[in-house]
Amino acid sequence: MFDIRALVWPVDDDTMKPWVRRFLDDVLSRPLFSRMILFSSMENRLDIRNRFARKYLVGRGIELGAQQVPTKTAENCHVEYVDVVSNKTLVELHHLPAEDLVPLTHVIDGNDLSVYADGELDFIIANHVLEHFDDPVGGLCEWIRTVKNGGKLFITLPNFRCNCYDVDRVPARRDHLDLDYRDSEGRVARNFQHYVEIMQTLFQLSDPVEQRRQAQEWIDADLRQHYHVYDEETVKDVAALAAKASSVGLRYVDGLLSKDGFEFLFILEKQPSGGLQGWPSSMRSTISALLCHAPFLKREIMRRQ
Repeated sequence: MFDIRALVWPVDDDTMKPWVRRFLDDVLSRPLFSRMILFSSMENRLDIRNRFARKYLVGRGIELGAQQVPTKTAENCHVEYVDVVSNKTLVELHHLPAEDLVPLTHVIDGNDLSVYADGELDFIIANHVLEHFDDPVGGLCEWIRTVKNGGKLFITLPNFRCNCYDVDRVPARRDHLDLDYRDSEGRVARNFQHYVEIMQTLFQLSDPVEQRRQAQEWIDADLRQHYHVYDEETVKDVAALAAKASSVGLRYVDGLLSKDGFEFLFILEKQPSGGLQGWPSSMRSTISALLCHAPFLKREIMRRQ
């Protein structure tokens, strides 16, 4: 029951990557409640996203990087899809199924939505996008610009504790995020250091020369890996800094910010002013996660009996 291993690595053990094995060993040592929430949040993440989207999103909006798994909104929503690369490139380089990819309205970078006017959209959906921005505050500011007052930002980000790629890294803090927003020239060197950190933690390379060589290969290939990793505080800091930089209010509407979940989901509503508003306490986030996942966990228990 609650077989996280099958979700993380559904193929033969002999092919398991070392970082996946380390992650699973860590997860299996966690308390039962933590593993239950992680299991449900992984297995049911698309259903959960769709439920929140149908409840809160209305009007016309865009989804960034949906590829073959678009978020399902209510029937009265009109969604345009944009991505940083064309569907042709996604098929050729990443071998994604062409017939399942959403049709793209624009091939543009998610941190430059200049094809959309200020306040043009009712909502933006961005699932696991912001971690690929080296300036997440600036990226969120651009999303804020394009939605009208009362418009929604529907965002998910991977929880660093609950995925095998990020678990050994240290979440970014407010000063670093603010510096990345204000100091674009210095960001190049900081990006390189983030990649060196991945070589150290994920691949556990001990040779500094090899760490730097492989980091430079990623930079040259413009792979845009996870520049930063996120915990609850990082998510809050990005939202607060972006609201301040944009001179608007961002009201927390709903979401899932449990420390045990696979991803953080949060819906923000743009306000004329006021900064970040209504951010939930850790206790409220824990209760919200339990209420959300209880029906899924009950179903899993009954299915296994």
